[in-house]
Order: sequence, then C-alpha cells, then structure tokens
Amino acid sequence: MKNEEEFKIELSNLLGKECWGIVGGVGTGSVISLSIGKKIEKTVPSKNPHLSEIVRRYDSEYSIMISCPWRIESKTKILCGSHHRNESDGPYSKSFMQIIGKTISNIRCESPAYDLKLVFGNELSLIIHCSSIGMDEEECYSFGTPLGWFTVQLDGVLDFDKRI
Repeated sequence: MKNEEEFKIELSNLLGKECWGIVGGVGTGSVISLSIGKKIEKTVPSKNPHLSEIVRRYDSEYSIMISCPWRIESKTKILCGSHHRNESDGPYSKSFMQIIGKTISNIRCESPAYDLKLVFGNELSLIIHCSSIGMDEEECYSFGTPLGWFTVQLDGVLDFDKRI
C-alpha cells in the first residue's frame, strides 16, 4: 500500500508543472516519453538528431514513458493515439506540439489498473489506458520522479525502484 500512496502523491506533484518535451514518432513506434517539470542540464548532451534541442540538452524532474495504448484528445475529438501512423508530419507531431509548453492542470488516476489522464491548461488530455493487445510487454508505463521510478504493469501491478 505504501507504493500506491507514494505514487499518488508523486502524481499530484505534476499539477502546475510544464510538459516541455515529448519523444515519440518516427523510430519509436507508439512508445512515447514526456519530460515534465524542472530542466536538469545533462553532463553530456545526447547526439540523437531525432530529439529536440531541449531534450538533447536536459533531463527532466519528472518523466513518463508510455508503452501501452494512449491517446491525446480535446473535449470534442481524438487528435491522435498510439494506433495512428507516426510519420514525421503526421498526427503525432501535430498533437505533441499542442501539449509541449503547457502545464498540467488536472490529473486522474483510476484504480485498480492505474489508468491515467493528464489534462493540460489548453484543455487537451493525454489518456493512458493500461491494457495490451498483441504485445508481449507487461509494462504499461513508467513514471520517473525525484524519489525513483514507479512502473505500472498489466492488471494493476505497481512496482517502485528507489533512486540511489
């Protein structure tokens, strides 16, 4: 139970934090990663040309890596999701650009599976649905915090690895 309490506290710490980077699209399949909160300068910047300059130069205070089905939606339509094609000029990059630079204004995490909904200041939402069809991966998403990494797996399994 302690892991769940710490997980929910750390999720609540995302309120008011800016999502300043998203990695996803060409080369990553439907797996995406969000950079949220303070920027921490890397000792050695990444040389990956597919990353934005800011993601190459900085690590984030909080991060979420999503391996399960997800979607970005407005109040009236689906903008993109893990089921879409991820070409460089497609719905992924157009939707990501609408979230980058926005702060998180609301968070909903539903037990028992820990499905997650992040609502941004522009009223767009990122919904993470902890399920898997046709994938071998048990992991749905990982949530990196100053305390360590929480991993949400299928069937509501929640693990925690403390930072050393």
